[in-house]
Amino acid sequence: MRVNYTNELEHIGGQVQHMGNELVEAIEKTRGVLKTLDVEGANELIQGDEVFDQMNRDIESECLGIVVTQAPVACDWRRIASIMRMVADLERIADHCSDIAEYVVKLAKLSKVEIPDYFGKMFDLMKQMLVNTVQAFVEMDNEKAISAAKQDDIQDDYFEKAVEDLTKRMEQHPQDIPQYVGYLMIAKYLERMADHTTNLAEWIAYMVKGELRTYQ
Repeated sequence: MRVNYTNELEHIGGQVQHMGNELVEAIEKTRGVLKTLDVEGANELIQGDEVFDQMNRDIESECLGIVVTQAPVACDWRRIASIMRMVADLERIADHCSDIAEYVVKLAKLSKVEIPDYFGKMFDLMKQMLVNTVQAFVEMDNEKAISAAKQDDIQDDYFEKAVEDLTKRMEQHPQDIPQYVGYLMIAKYLERMADHTTNLAEWIAYMVKGELRTYQ
């Protein structure tokens, strides 16, 4: 029974890693459809969000199954509870990829305006934060998780820059306000995605150290 129990925990960990890796690819695809205003690709992202919803449900179901049938010890219970919270944050990041894709569809119908160059940096940072956090989970590396979480401050700075910059552009080009509002919303989604990644790091730290801390 203990072997099965350990195998189940390892399987769940593998599923979380897979979900995180798939999400890294979704973020890169989101960047691509935004850059080219690719409506077909955006619609694929929107439709693909259900895949992440199902991953979330499947992992939660397995976690609950272990709780009911295996009576996990305290340290394992902490890991299971943390994973359930983590996959919820991963699912929310996927939701925001879909949200951005919906704005891509809207922007493609409007006259084109220049995409702020710092958007690429926001995507780069978001992707690297998630890659590092997934790796921290695999390795149960508390320091790596904390290091990833602390980069959220950089994303916050980019968002503040976006608010200031896009507001000025709206003032200078009032005919393009809908486009700039769309880009402002996209910047906000990227900032929120970084927040959710920080949450992931906090749950990893809880698994490793047994301490709940906030890094935002």
